[in-house]
Amino acid sequence: MNSKRSSFWLQWLVIGFCLTASILATIAVKRIADHKSEDNFSVIVEQAVTSLSRTAEIYERTLGGLAGLFIASQDISFVEMDDYARAINIHGNQSGINAIGFASHGEADPDSLIVRRIRPRTPGESVIGTDFNLYPEIVKAAKTARETGTLALVPDIKLPINGELLSKGILLRPVTRIERITSDGSLRPAEFLGYVFAILDMNRAFATLSPAQNELVELRAWFAEGTPATPPLFQNIPAADANQNPKFVRDMHVESFGRPLRLLWTGSNKFDLIQPFRAPWVMLALCLALTALIVTMLRFMNRRERTITRLVEEKSNELVTRETERRSIIENAMLAIVSTDANGQILQVNGAAQSLLLTPKTIGLESRNIVEVLPGLDPSEPDSRFKLTLPATEYSHGETILEVEKNTWLTSDGEIRVTLLMRDITKRERQARQIAKMEERWDLALIGAQIGVFDIDFEKNTSVVSKMWRMMMNITSSIDPADPFKDLLDRIHPDDRENLTKAHRACIVGGCERAEARFRVSDSGSDWRWIQSDAIVVEWDEEGTALRMIGTQVDITDRIRVERMKQDFVATVSHELRTPLTSIKGSLGLLESQLAEANLPVAKRLVDIAQSNSERLYTLVNDILDMEKMNAGQMQIDAKAECLSKLLVLVSDQIAPYAAQCGVGLDVSIPKGNYRIWTDQKRIIQVLTNLLSNACKFSDQGTRVRLSAQLLSGEVRIAVTNHGPGIPEEFHPRIFQPFAQADTKANKKKVGTGLGLNISRHLVESMGGTIGFKSIPDQKTIFWFTCPLADDTDKNFDETETENIDQLRAAS
Repeated sequence: MNSKRSSFWLQWLVIGFCLTASILATIAVKRIADHKSEDNFSVIVEQAVTSLSRTAEIYERTLGGLAGLFIASQDISFVEMDDYARAINIHGNQSGINAIGFASHGEADPDSLIVRRIRPRTPGESVIGTDFNLYPEIVKAAKTARETGTLALVPDIKLPINGELLSKGILLRPVTRIERITSDGSLRPAEFLGYVFAILDMNRAFATLSPAQNELVELRAWFAEGTPATPPLFQNIPAADANQNPKFVRDMHVESFGRPLRLLWTGSNKFDLIQPFRAPWVMLALCLALTALIVTMLRFMNRRERTITRLVEEKSNELVTRETERRSIIENAMLAIVSTDANGQILQVNGAAQSLLLTPKTIGLESRNIVEVLPGLDPSEPDSRFKLTLPATEYSHGETILEVEKNTWLTSDGEIRVTLLMRDITKRERQARQIAKMEERWDLALIGAQIGVFDIDFEKNTSVVSKMWRMMMNITSSIDPADPFKDLLDRIHPDDRENLTKAHRACIVGGCERAEARFRVSDSGSDWRWIQSDAIVVEWDEEGTALRMIGTQVDITDRIRVERMKQDFVATVSHELRTPLTSIKGSLGLLESQLAEANLPVAKRLVDIAQSNSERLYTLVNDILDMEKMNAGQMQIDAKAECLSKLLVLVSDQIAPYAAQCGVGLDVSIPKGNYRIWTDQKRIIQVLTNLLSNACKFSDQGTRVRLSAQLLSGEVRIAVTNHGPGIPEEFHPRIFQPFAQADTKANKKKVGTGLGLNISRHLVESMGGTIGFKSIPDQKTIFWFTCPLADDTDKNFDETETENIDQLRAAS
C-alpha cells in the first residue's frame, strides 16, 4: 500500500516539474527567436544604407571626373563625352545614372543655363539646348551648389525626353577653374565655367540598394523633413501589396546632397513568414509531448513492476518443472554426458555415458575420478572441443576415438563444475583415414601424370584443387582457403585472363559443352608457363543454372615451344621453297611453249607432269604461308565495297576450265540488281575458288555445281552446292582444321593439302562473316559463307529475279 502511494506522489511531482520546465523553455525560445529576427532585419537595413552611401560616392566621383575634363579643356567633343561614359560604365554600374552632361550660362542671356553637352545619345540628344533656367527647382539647386561648392540634388522634376515629360532627378556640380600663374608669369583669375550634371533614375537608384530589399523588406523614401504628407518619392512594393501590420520598422533621417532624406524600412509579408515566430509554440508542444511520454512511461513502469512480480512466481514454478525435464533429457540423450567438480570427481552421468565407459568389471562411475575413466585427459586444459583416443582393451575391437567437448561453469553458490559431452567417432575416423589414403594415392597419380584437377561449387562459392594443381600454379597458400581456385586469376597473364573467364562463362550459361582455353601463368621467376584448361559443368539445377564444374589443367609449355619451333621451321622452309618454285614454274612455262612448236609429244607430257606437280607444290607453299600469317595475326585484309555480280562472274570464269576438266557443269545464280558487299576482292576470290574447286573435285560425273547468293538481314549469304559422295558425319567436327582430310575411297583419289577450308574460315571471319556447311551422304553438299552488305547498297531485292550470266560476263 505504501509503495502504491509513493508511486502516486512521484508521478505528480514529475508532472509538475515537466510543466514548469516547458513554460520556461517556451519563454526562452521566444526571446531568442525575437532577438534573431531583429538582428536579421537590422543586417538587411544596414546593407542597404551602406549601398546608398556607395551610390552617392559613385555620383560624386562621376561628376568630379567630368568636371575635371571641362576644367582641362572647355571644348570637350561629343566623342570624348562618349568615351568617358563608356569608361565609367554608366548603364552597367546599377547606380541609376541615365546620362551626364554640361550646362553653362549664355553670353547673350547670362541668366540662362543652357545644356551644351550630354551623353549617351539616348536619352541625351533630346535634352541638348534645354534651358534649365526655366525650372525653378534646378535654378535653386544650381545656386546652392555654386555657393557651397558641393553637389546639389533636384530629386523629382519633369524633363522633356524623346517627346515625353519624364520624372527624373538632376544632380548638379559647379565647374570652376581656380586662379593660377600662367607660363608668362601673369596671374590668371578664377573662372566659373558652368555645371556638370547627371540625369538620375531615382527608382532604379533606390531599387538596387540590397538583393533582399524587394522580397524581405519594404522601403519608402522622401526628400523632406519630418513626416511628409505627400506620397513617397520611392516605394519598392505597391501600397496594395504592402505589409499593413509590420513587426519590424526602422525610420531613418539622413542628409543627402544638401537635402534631408527620410528612409522608412519595414519588414515585408514574406520576411514575417520566414521568421521563427512559431518556434516557442513548437517548443511548448514538444515539451508537453515529452511530459506526456514521461507520464506514460511511469504508468508503464508501475504496471510492469506488478507484472514482473506475478511472472517471478510463475517462473519459479516453471523452473522446477524444467529441472525435472532437463534431468529426463540428459538421461535419455544420445550423447554421453559426464559432470564433475573442480577436482575431476564424477558427480553425475547419463545412460549413454554408462554404456560408453562401463565394462563388465566396472561397478559404477559415480564417486570415481574422471582421469581413471578417461586416461589421457588433462583436466587443466581450457574449454574446447578435442579428440581423445582410448587404448584398446579386452572388451573393445581396437582403440576407441572419442570427440569430447569440455564446458566449465559455476553454480549459484560459486562452485566450479565441468561438463564433458562425448561422442564415439571411431568408425568415422577410420573412414576418414581410408579416404585420406585414397586421396593421397590419387594425388600421387595426378602428380605422376602432371595433371592438375579443380572442382568448383558455384552454389557455395567454394572450390577444391589437387596437390598437383597447387604445384603447377605455384600456389602454396590461399587468401580464401574455401576457394583456392580464385587465386588463379591473379597469376594469369593480363592478356590471357579474358580467355579463361570467357570460356568458363560460355560453358556455365550453356553456350558450349566444354570450356577449353589456353593461358599463361607466372613462374617463380620472370618467365611464363603455358597451361591448357579443359572443364565441364557436371551439375545443373531444375532451372538450368550451373551448380558444379570439374576440370583439368595441364602444363603445355614444352608443347607450345615445340609448336612454335615447328611453325618457324615450316615458315622458313616455305619461304625458301617459294623462290625456286617460282623460277621452276616460269622455266616450265617457257619450255612448254617451245615444245609445242617442236611437236615432241613425249617431252610435252613430261613437262605437263612437271608443271602440274610444281603448281601443286606452289599452291601448298602459298597455303602454308597464309596459314602461318593467320596464326601470327599478320594476315592483311583490305576490305571495301565490291560489286557482288562482278565478283561471282569473275570467279566463275576462272573456275570454268577446272570444272570442265572434272567433268561437271557450273551454274551461277545472281540476284538482279547492283548489290555491293563489304569485302577484300582478292581474299573472297580465294575463298570462292577453294570452295568451287572442292565442289568440282568431289562431284559425281555429269552433275552440275551451283554458285548462288541470297540476301539475309544486312548481309549476303553465298553458297556452293554440289552432288557427290558428301562428307562423313564423323569428320564434321574436324573439317575446318588444318591438314584435315576425310578418310574415304573417293578422297584418296583426290589431291589436296587439307588447308583450303581452314584458310577460308579464317579469311571469312576476318572479313566479318561466318562460314558453315550441310552435307547429306551420297546426295547434296552445301558450303556457305556470309558477307556484310556495304552501306551504299539496297538492302532489299527479289531473289526470284536473277541476272543473265552471259550478259553480265559481256558487260564485265
